[in-house]
Amino acid sequence: MKFTTYALVLIALASAAFAPALALAHHAYRVAYDVSRTESLVGQVVRLELVNPHAKLFVDVTNEDGDVVQWIVEGPGKLSLARRGWTDDTFVAGETISAVGNPSSAGYNAMWLLRIVKSDGTELMDPLTADALAIEEERRERIRQATQ
Repeated sequence: MKFTTYALVLIALASAAFAPALALAHHAYRVAYDVSRTESLVGQVVRLELVNPHAKLFVDVTNEDGDVVQWIVEGPGKLSLARRGWTDDTFVAGETISAVGNPSSAGYNAMWLLRIVKSDGTELMDPLTADALAIEEERRERIRQATQ
């Protein structure tokens, strides 16, 4: 009986010790992407993989040498994006978009989504950024109303 109790306590302590590492692994984009920098690109949509845990928009970009290079714009998962109106039909293959995001830390042709502007002018943002902006706007509105 004592061995079982000690084993359970040991397992619980080991699990607690590894919890921060597991959380960091889940949010690995903070390591995979350089959040201190932003880059922009313009290209043609190849396809959208609207899946969990992270959605991926594949974009063909013509580089300075005239070569077409495929980029990946990675963002939150399907559930977060769907809450903001994204569907499998949000982008049309061949549509020209411009994207701004945090570039890959490893030099891959990839970025973490901050903002996309579609060819019709529709602006799509990372839901976390959009939520933060909405909260800030609500705060400002409450201040305006309180000072009137």
